Amino acid sequence: MNEFSRILELYEELLAKVKLQEIQLESMREQTATLSEAIQGQAPQQENQEAA
Repeated sequence: MNEFSRILELYEELLAKVKLQEIQLESMREQTATLSEAIQGQAPQQENQEAA
């Protein structure tokens, strides 16, 4: 039974780490989307500045 408890403990630790990584990944996706929107908004302005 002790081995089973250890396996369960390890499983719970891994599950917690995976959930944390999922949260971090979602945060990175949101940051990427925000930066992408900002870059897309700046691109026409840069082209206009270069033309001037």
